[in-house]
Amino acid sequence: MIDHLVFDVTSADTRAESHQVGAVVQGVRSGNKELINSQEIDSLEWLNVAAALHAGNGTAITETSGALDVNIASSDIQIDVDLVHTEDSVRLGDGTSFFTSTTVGADIGLDVNLINASIAVTATDLDIRDLSASQDNVAISDGTDTLAVSADGSINSVVSATDLDIRDLDYNSDSVEVYQGTDPWVVSDAALANTAIANGSTTLSVASTAEDIIASPLSNRKYLFVYNSDNRTMYIGASGVTESDGFPISPGSYVQMRAGAAVDIEFVSPKVSHEIRTLELS
Repeated sequence: MIDHLVFDVTSADTRAESHQVGAVVQGVRSGNKELINSQEIDSLEWLNVAAALHAGNGTAITETSGALDVNIASSDIQIDVDLVHTEDSVRLGDGTSFFTSTTVGADIGLDVNLINASIAVTATDLDIRDLSASQDNVAISDGTDTLAVSADGSINSVVSATDLDIRDLDYNSDSVEVYQGTDPWVVSDAALANTAIANGSTTLSVASTAEDIIASPLSNRKYLFVYNSDNRTMYIGASGVTESDGFPISPGSYVQMRAGAAVDIEFVSPKVSHEIRTLELS
């Protein structure tokens, strides 16, 4: 009959051996009794569990090679992945085939299949970072003529490098033509009167009644000068101009206008036989 249990075998009391105590689990339905035991793992005692893990619905939870099998069945579940380019790799595909790559030197390039058979472009052709005059050709075309760079770096074309440089145009050695469609633009002074000149004088037939400044204007007229050569203020304006709404020209003054021949200009004055002078340029 043991009146006490001894568990510490390192104790100075060595009169009794170390004792062991076991526990038994009994099945609720079967009534079977099984001893709960353990095993040593890494110098530690671990409880042995014979039964498999189950989900809340009773489905057994499985594992593969020591890793827990997880089935993500819900579309609401999202997993955040922190990828590291030096440690992780991700394969992409269309559900049937994966994208592939080829390593050239220290670089990994994506394999691309050009469907159009007429396209034949090599990696060397695509790389324009290190163009060499002795190895590479660059052509610039306007659809008809081509500017080609020769092996020595010069421009092989009917247009010389000097002609292409427009930073220091010289009227003695350079010529420039600007085209609009098929015809070159002609640089000209559109305001220059370079065709004809006409001068004359007019007297007012009836006081305070407007009449034309010039009965027969000069064809293609560009400029018109009207001078008040009388001692009373005169007024000019549109057909039927009056002293109350016309533009005044004081005695001894004149007005200059850029007015074509089709513009009907009249004058009026309170004085009969009021004299004016006109000058036209075309």
